[in-house]
Amino acid sequence: MANENIVAGFRSVDQASDPASFVHFLETVSAMEAIQALKRCTFALLDVKLGQHLLDIGCGLGDEARALAQLVGSAGRVVGIDNSETMIAEARKRTTGQNLPVEYGVGDVHALDFADNTFDGCRVERILGHVANPRQAITELRRVAKSGARIVALDPELETLVLDAEDRATTRKILNFYCDSARNVGIARQFRRLFHEAHLTDIAVFADTVMLTSYAEAERIFRLQDTAKRAQAAGVVSEAEGTSWLEELKQADQAG
Repeated sequence: MANENIVAGFRSVDQASDPASFVHFLETVSAMEAIQALKRCTFALLDVKLGQHLLDIGCGLGDEARALAQLVGSAGRVVGIDNSETMIAEARKRTTGQNLPVEYGVGDVHALDFADNTFDGCRVERILGHVANPRQAITELRRVAKSGARIVALDPELETLVLDAEDRATTRKILNFYCDSARNVGIARQFRRLFHEAHLTDIAVFADTVMLTSYAEAERIFRLQDTAKRAQAAGVVSEAEGTSWLEELKQADQAG
């Protein structure tokens, strides 16, 4: 994924120079226990019951859709939707032979191909930060959800990303550059307002923190070296500043 902007790239995975690299990225992130804990939290908030029909938007590799399908049982139904054919093909391949009540399709959250009041619950993970119109996406989720259904959204709040580095000025420049490549920076902090504007009720917002203490892990997720190089190319920091910044983080990692 050397030439891919990981933040912006998920808007159009199929048009990327290496779509398979985004598959690998999802595998890397999903392998983190902290991320798995957040995913389990979304399941608990959905309050899944046997026989329910659920919608998983931005299903990616289908891991969560398959887990939900096990929870709803044979009388239930789970539909996984993603805007990437690459992801849907991978999800279908990984589900083959499992005999689960789950199906996948390429779709657009702005215009879902389902009737009103179809689902007992909707889940949307790390998608609203990428879409062109979050308000329209939430309106569509409300439309296809039955009365009383739960809609659960999970997204990172990118501007809360912090690093323990002594060069605070360079750190701010690089992290701001990283965040600004996102389409909807600050989407998570807007959830309460956006859901309220969509006339949803009983809105609750929860915040959690994921902490990384390994340079290698941070590099895999945030691609620090690539971000620093792109920041240099954009004139945000100098080559010396970027190199020194990365070296400080590596040395901190080596020092434990």
